[in-house]
Amino acid sequence: MRTVTLLVAVLAALAACGARADRPGDPAPPPSGAPEIHDAWTSCRQEADPSTFEPTIVLSLPRLPAGFEPAELVVCSAGTQQRPDGGEDFVQLERRGRDVAAVTAALRLPSAPLTGNPCTADLPGIPWFAVLDAAGHWLRPGVAADACGKIRFEARTAVEHAQLTVVATTVLGESRSASSAASGCPMGYGNMVAAETAGGRLPGAEPDAPTGEMRVCLYTVAPAERGGDKPAGRFDRGGQISAAAWAPLRTTLLAAGPPAPCTANAGRFALIRRADNNLGAVYFELDGCHRLLFETASGSAVRQGTPALAAELERAV
Repeated sequence: MRTVTLLVAVLAALAACGARADRPGDPAPPPSGAPEIHDAWTSCRQEADPSTFEPTIVLSLPRLPAGFEPAELVVCSAGTQQRPDGGEDFVQLERRGRDVAAVTAALRLPSAPLTGNPCTADLPGIPWFAVLDAAGHWLRPGVAADACGKIRFEARTAVEHAQLTVVATTVLGESRSASSAASGCPMGYGNMVAAETAGGRLPGAEPDAPTGEMRVCLYTVAPAERGGDKPAGRFDRGGQISAAAWAPLRTTLLAAGPPAPCTANAGRFALIRRADNNLGAVYFELDGCHRLLFETASGSAVRQGTPALAAELERAV
């Protein structure tokens, strides 16, 4: 739903921008109504849900009332934060400060006259923010539009450059485990064997595999993901194997024959690539059809692995 909402907003902005070329000079009217003024601030965690936030919605919110004097700014933003163990969490930050002069001035600006010139297709946003008065009342104000109907640059830069202090950090979930970070493996990866063979395709390039020190990453596919065109895998474990340990495995993998007919969906797979992440990779379904996918400079090749070969690879990491 969020993707659909954003797409509708983008299309509406582009359509409106095109329409303004026919009637330039008139500023967009400000949203009607008065903003809701709350008695006391609680927290970003309670007031600003990052999963539903739309960064351009401020264009449709009522503007700052003439009698409301901001004394403090609160900005709620989401991002990743590294943990001491090397892993990363997805967090929401609450930042506060009294550097409100530039923000207040930007909030008092009117919308700019609409341009008759072409507008770019980008849709710059602004973080979720609120302003508090000296008594602690707060509101979430709307901002003015520029000549293309987008958020005015003055408002975006004022909020971005305000001097603020982080007062609360809320962990929303893990974005990368410590073991994923230590191994150098991505936390999530798609089953490229399934992606390349979807619809019965069998890429026909000659198989090849990198040489040297390798990184092996093992992933588990949730039952709900299995059977899709590119099932998403979540990191299980992984690590590096030496060039000497990889050499016989590589020889065995390259000797694999053509894939056998099979429709089973893999619940686990491996990503094998050079430790320096240079081009070239091998994907191996560790269960299901046990298919192999070789990604080479000349294309992709599919071959048939075995349960024994899958077990041998797993023992190597």
